[in-house]
Amino acid sequence: MDAKTFNSRLSKTLGCEPAEAAKLIEGLGSVFAREAADLNSVAIPGFGTFVTTKTDEEIVTDEATGERTLTPPAITLGFQTSVVLRKKLAK
Repeated sequence: MDAKTFNSRLSKTLGCEPAEAAKLIEGLGSVFAREAADLNSVAIPGFGTFVTTKTDEEIVTDEATGERTLTPPAITLGFQTSVVLRKKLAK
């Protein structure tokens, strides 16, 4: 599903204008970005938890050339479905 379709379906589900749904989506993205930057997880009851993990910088050596490269630290956001959502999807 692309962003436009998601926005349309969300606005219909909430009974609001697409512009209002777009503001909600933008706000949700901002919250996720802030919490991920602080390495916090975000739990949405009945849906799941977005879990933040950080990998440290690392020096990697290319075996063929012997060249060493520094890989920067990275923050990734993973998703763990809730039991409620898993049961709904299993039906």
